[in-house]
Amino acid sequence: MRQRLMAAAADEFAEHGFVAARLTEIARRAGFTKGAVYSNFESKQDLFAELFAERSLELAARVLGEIAGLSVTDAAGRSGATISSWLVSDPGWALLVLEFGVQAGRDPSLAQAYLRERRRLRGQIEELLVGRANEWGVADRLDAHNTAITLMALISGLMLEHAVDPEQVDQRAVQAAVSGLFANALARA
Repeated sequence: MRQRLMAAAADEFAEHGFVAARLTEIARRAGFTKGAVYSNFESKQDLFAELFAERSLELAARVLGEIAGLSVTDAAGRSGATISSWLVSDPGWALLVLEFGVQAGRDPSLAQAYLRERRRLRGQIEELLVGRANEWGVADRLDAHNTAITLMALISGLMLEHAVDPEQVDQRAVQAAVSGLFANALARA
């Protein structure tokens, strides 16, 4: 039931945006009543936050899988390719994440869920970075915390730039920016 609700929510949010999405419609799409939504999630904010966390973890797992066993240089390039492919393949999701972030900045009831998931994601990115830095023997010199913050900020900015100017901020440009961040962080280490 929970996964059907999550899939229906992904469709509803993508089609209407966070603010305009309705829990009754999410329930209908999943084949349930609105009560089923509330028996699984406290609110629309919590449902979106969980969906956001799930999608973010999927991306992190893809990146991790892509760079396993690669050299530092190859890993930086492959990470950029994986992230850029994800970002340009689903611009509607990118706009939705940005919309939720802006709403969270203005609404304290959203801010807590957003902050919780962003910190969780940042922590997981840090863990991934530390794990790979250990493999490469640079863990004691890599600032995984600041690299994770910078990566998340860069991706947020690239999502917006790609959404409004996909011709100039295309997959190649996104890949170059992300790969450059990784290469620079690893080179300093």
